[in-house]
Amino acid sequence: MIDTHTHCLHSHDSQQSPRDMIEKAISLNMEYLAITDHFDGELTLLPEFSYIRQIDLENHFSELIALKQEYADRIQVGVGIECGYMKEADGIYLDKLSKYDFDMTINSVHMVEYEDCYFKSYFDKRTKFQAYEAYLKAVRESLDCPYHYDSVAHIGYVARKATYPDTKLRIQEHQDLIDDILKTIIAKGKSLEVNTNSKGTGEDFLPSKEILQRYRQLGGSLLTFGSDAHTVDRIGDKYSIATEFLKSIGFQYIFKYISHQPIAVKL
Repeated sequence: MIDTHTHCLHSHDSQQSPRDMIEKAISLNMEYLAITDHFDGELTLLPEFSYIRQIDLENHFSELIALKQEYADRIQVGVGIECGYMKEADGIYLDKLSKYDFDMTINSVHMVEYEDCYFKSYFDKRTKFQAYEAYLKAVRESLDCPYHYDSVAHIGYVARKATYPDTKLRIQEHQDLIDDILKTIIAKGKSLEVNTNSKGTGEDFLPSKEILQRYRQLGGSLLTFGSDAHTVDRIGDKYSIATEFLKSIGFQYIFKYISHQPIAVKL
């Protein structure tokens, strides 16, 4: 059992200590836990988000390295980071990420057309098709960012707080764009994340089962599992549900990352 996407109090939206996260993972008999706190470089360029506490990268890295060494005989700890994409922030990430030897970097999209698609206001001014298409275009653009990343997080995030009667992101409504995203992930040798923080989306996990099936059909093989836990009670959440589905459609492995190298874990 592994979890490659979790957050501790180094992120602005968690109050959980990294030690408690690691101890919880050990109690679940996990072999690997990555702590991948938010590096919201894009928000530093948007004055309306100045209230968001930014990560202390030096403290984040040094504390997790120390814990990784302390717990080495009990669990493998991945020292990670989640970078929120916005093209204007490319230089920030290029500069800062080069200073730290992370185990894994997650590429995620929260900001679409300079708005966080977590908020109701994003949906108020767009039809469902417009809101989801704009989000998917931002995901596609993020895949060509100049800084290194290992996995692509929570495709379908836009549906978490959507206000439409039907919140599901349906592949047939955005087929060409979703295919382009999946083919690009495969061509670049990146991992597609299966994220179980899917409340509000109408799905068990993100991306949806139909998108994961399409990824498989297109030849995708690299997958990570991420609970996106911000509290200890969600570490590994729905792991068995996700992995049983992946096995049922032909996947044999998921992957963990050490020094940006994918290491296969048999399902």
